[in-house]
Amino acid sequence: MTMLYNRYLYIFLSLLTQGLFAQFEPDSKNDTLAEKSKFRIALAYASDYYFMGRVDSVRAPYLTPSLAYYHKSGLFIKTSLSYLTASNEGRIDLFRLSGGYDISVKKFGAGISLSEYFFSESSFVVQSEMSTYLYGYSEYEFKFIKLYLDGSLGFSSTTDVFLGLEINHTFRTLKNKLRIIPAFYLNAGTQKYYSDYITNRSSKSIKNANGTVKGQQTANSTVYTTTETQSFEMLDYEADIQFIYVFNKFRVFMSPTWLFPVNPATIVTASGTSAEELKNGFYFSMGIRFTL
Repeated sequence: MTMLYNRYLYIFLSLLTQGLFAQFEPDSKNDTLAEKSKFRIALAYASDYYFMGRVDSVRAPYLTPSLAYYHKSGLFIKTSLSYLTASNEGRIDLFRLSGGYDISVKKFGAGISLSEYFFSESSFVVQSEMSTYLYGYSEYEFKFIKLYLDGSLGFSSTTDVFLGLEINHTFRTLKNKLRIIPAFYLNAGTQKYYSDYITNRSSKSIKNANGTVKGQQTANSTVYTTTETQSFEMLDYEADIQFIYVFNKFRVFMSPTWLFPVNPATIVTASGTSAEELKNGFYFSMGIRFTL
């Protein structure tokens, strides 16, 4: 049995180095389900803010306290504040309010949620032009892996469509108190929101044919993206390992994430055209949660 366990551990960790997965959250998709209703209080830190493999050149580390209520029926509501801890940028950068419903029947689970994002006018994170996010998922637990398929709609000045595929497996040790979850994720979708972000929010220096243009554009150097942002295509591959330690009503979690963005958008100014500069990324998340 130990040899079989080690074999599968080796397979998953080997696949991990090839890269796939999604942004870290300390819960399983259907971790809200329980025999009784409960409150959860959490404090988390993320070293940067990525969305679909995209990130601003200025790092956005967030410290996020949150409060959630989960009803035994599967209904839940959650609110959080994200404080930007970057040097000279200290402020509440994001307020988020979410609600949804989860259901689980044997090895199958599904859920849907709606989130409202209220970003600071000074925010430069890549999702900051998006105000509403509708998310749904389904999952099935096979013998050795858990498979997720999710879909979402992001609403900014227009509507984006996203699809994701995740594979993970949970290893349990220390009398089930420590859980190690390697996971792999694919993101595909449109990037219409990205045009608004580039024009209105980006703090990047966008290199073009005749020099450098800053992200905060002036009227005579308006930035927009070509039809690549309208197309549905692969956006990134991600790999993640979650470490979760549970004791009594507390849960401590930590997760490193590697991101591999693909299919750069084309950025056009009055001066010229250039491809979006994509780089492989890394960030980590950590925090603690208490259940009442």
